[in-house]
Amino acid sequence: MKKSEYLNEVLETHKMSKIQTLVDKYKRKRIEIEGAIEEHYGSDIYNVFISGSFAKHTATNIKFDMDVVVPFKKNSFSTLQEMIDDVHDFLYEKYDKRNLAKVIKQKVSVGITFNKDEDGDQIQIDVVPGREVNLYEYRETNDLNLYFNEDHWGFKKGTWTKTNIRAQIENIEGKKSERDIIRLLKIWKKRLNKDYKSFMIELFVIKAFEKYTGCNDLWSRLKHAMQYIADNVTNENFSLIDPGNSNNNVLSSLDAYKKQSLSSEMQNIISNVEHDENWLRTYFPTNEKYKKTEKEKGFGLDVVSYPPTAKRFG
Repeated sequence: MKKSEYLNEVLETHKMSKIQTLVDKYKRKRIEIEGAIEEHYGSDIYNVFISGSFAKHTATNIKFDMDVVVPFKKNSFSTLQEMIDDVHDFLYEKYDKRNLAKVIKQKVSVGITFNKDEDGDQIQIDVVPGREVNLYEYRETNDLNLYFNEDHWGFKKGTWTKTNIRAQIENIEGKKSERDIIRLLKIWKKRLNKDYKSFMIELFVIKAFEKYTGCNDLWSRLKHAMQYIADNVTNENFSLIDPGNSNNNVLSSLDAYKKQSLSSEMQNIISNVEHDENWLRTYFPTNEKYKKTEKEKGFGLDVVSYPPTAKRFG
């Protein structure tokens, strides 16, 4: 259980509650933006809501998303490009032109990066405009079309895709055990600068535990998820279907080399940690800012023997 105790500490030091003051600032800005959008667009939109890691409860205090989804009615704009251009122009006038923030069009969203406040904090919120697929059906289906302002996820600039962000959020609701594993793998991804999509990792973990009957300690569950990824990511017959779009296999945007790399990395983590549990400190480091002392933790891990670098990765 030493490995699981350590991993619990990793999760504890990465909790959003450790930066509650910053989280509250994000929430206030989100409410401000939502109110401005609702006042400006009025009956052209449905209820605005948050998505991303905040809505899914998979955020960590080293990297997190605050996304605001704006569902437009079908007849609000004649094209999806007009929609995202109009949202950008409105937010630019409100914030950028007044030197309060930088406002730019991104992949499928409009990013707002506010100026640093007196504490040195910089709030960034992404506004994601989507238009209902069929007139007045959004409340029943929650389906939206998103416009691609940049080449992304295998889609070309100027194209669009159907999605259901509500379904993506609901897909992880009530899955606390899975969220713990997702957060650990996101910590690994961020700390070691891996560029795998968090959404892909999320879907992998959820699928890995559909029929899981193993031990419930944290290391056993993490090991199972990593082994599941290692065994399946290179399988040509394996797919990860987006719950927001049944025609979207999330793995299709990952080339063969990246798939093999991910498989090897997962297998190497398992092998190294099973050989020496101190490898956990390299793959899944605690957030030093919120780390307890060794006396407080009492894990008994040998802090002298763990590897100082990740030379044996991949």
